[in-house]
Amino acid sequence: MYNKILFVCTGNTCRSVIAQGLLKKMLSAEGIKDVKVDSAGTAALSSYGIYGILEKVLKEEDIEISNHNPTQVTPQMVKDADLILVMERKHKQAILEMAPEAEDRVFLLKEFAGEKENLDIPDPIGHPEEVYRKRLEEIKGYLIRIMKKIRE
Repeated sequence: MYNKILFVCTGNTCRSVIAQGLLKKMLSAEGIKDVKVDSAGTAALSSYGIYGILEKVLKEEDIEISNHNPTQVTPQMVKDADLILVMERKHKQAILEMAPEAEDRVFLLKEFAGEKENLDIPDPIGHPEEVYRKRLEEIKGYLIRIMKKIRE
């Protein structure tokens, strides 16, 4: 069982926030209360803001993120997490440089969901709203697969 799941992207303003919000919602819908879900970024600054487009797209999923503050991933966060799911290979590399001992707990999100190729999930920052929606649907699809592993 994974008691603490950490999603990581670059700025902690989009992909990891989407994944965190969706997984929390999925866990809640299934009555799973003993899994803590967090997100962070490899290059996050607390001064970064959440784009209005992302807030709008997540609100349509009944996910509220107005209180989210971008957080820089730390060695302690990595140490505390049972499972670390990242969006791109460069995020995995950054985690492993920070904490090589996390190698058996850090995976690309798509890899953990069973994909074998094209494992990076591109950043929608700066793209039109439909790209954010596409990214949300993509992440949701992988999280549905991952929920099976979380239940086990």
